[in-house]
Amino acid sequence: MAERLKAATSIAVATHVGGDGDGWGSACALAYHFRPLGTEVYLLAASPVPKRFRFLLPTGVQPLSSETGGKTALAEADLQVVVDVSELRRLGDFAELYRAERTIVIDHHAVATNEIAATLTLIDPSAAATAELVYDVLVQTGVPLGADVARALYVGLVTDTGSFRYSNSTPHAHRLAAALIEAGADPEALHAPLFANLTAAELGTLQATLAGLQRDEELGITWSSLSVEVVQRFGALDEYEGIIDHLRNLKGTEVAILLRELESGDVKVSFRSSGTANVATLAQCFGGGGHEKAAGATVTGDLAEATARVLEACRSLLTGPRRSRS
Repeated sequence: MAERLKAATSIAVATHVGGDGDGWGSACALAYHFRPLGTEVYLLAASPVPKRFRFLLPTGVQPLSSETGGKTALAEADLQVVVDVSELRRLGDFAELYRAERTIVIDHHAVATNEIAATLTLIDPSAAATAELVYDVLVQTGVPLGADVARALYVGLVTDTGSFRYSNSTPHAHRLAAALIEAGADPEALHAPLFANLTAAELGTLQATLAGLQRDEELGITWSSLSVEVVQRFGALDEYEGIIDHLRNLKGTEVAILLRELESGDVKVSFRSSGTANVATLAQCFGGGGHEKAAGATVTGDLAEATARVLEACRSLLTGPRRSRS
């Protein structure tokens, strides 16, 4: 895989719709690593880059949507690289343009089958983040990792491990963090753009979320819902990671759920686990996916109906088999 990447004259790199720190960190790391070698690198945006990850973008590289040249870049690139996703539908408008003989997939999500036909795949659910796998590939190129590469990979690692709070914060993940810091990643400098940049809209959304907080004390379910009117009042956010974390952090919470009504009439649902519950299986009930500790899905129906269905599924997950909770 490393040799194939080094030999390419142009690479189109994409991550999933609603790209997170691991997806964009991994994509940007590839750009930072191969551009100095003379490789033309295109970053494809199946959805807009979230505000807090835009600082990672290399100077002079504008993420391309399907409407701003992304499809042309994808069709013409020597290699089509997909990071942090193995599900075709999560590539948005680009999904039907991939050609197996030119495609490389690097991912750490546990999936039954890789839906993206590719000539080379590196899928390892035991990895803490896709950034960990990208690091391994880049090391094999024999080209030293620059500080910008280390910074991008560190963002992927720190976000997907929940700042090293989740169970995927393995000894290897910590050793990788040390290697990235030694290569130039600065944890203190990265903290502000990642975790200390709340806007007034985000604070207003947080206030509304906490005002609507509800609890199932027996099972440890904490949830809140945001109507489309509330979302419009404060403005839609790029992501709701920091919002749902407040629900998960409430003492006694086993599963935290944030439901957000979309203008389409569907409901976007985010799941987080604080205990042994695997919320990826919960998200899969509604056609979504993710990790054991963090997952999401889009549910059809109005907000009240979606809330009832999601809570029913969550209660079934937590009661069969019955779990012990501290």
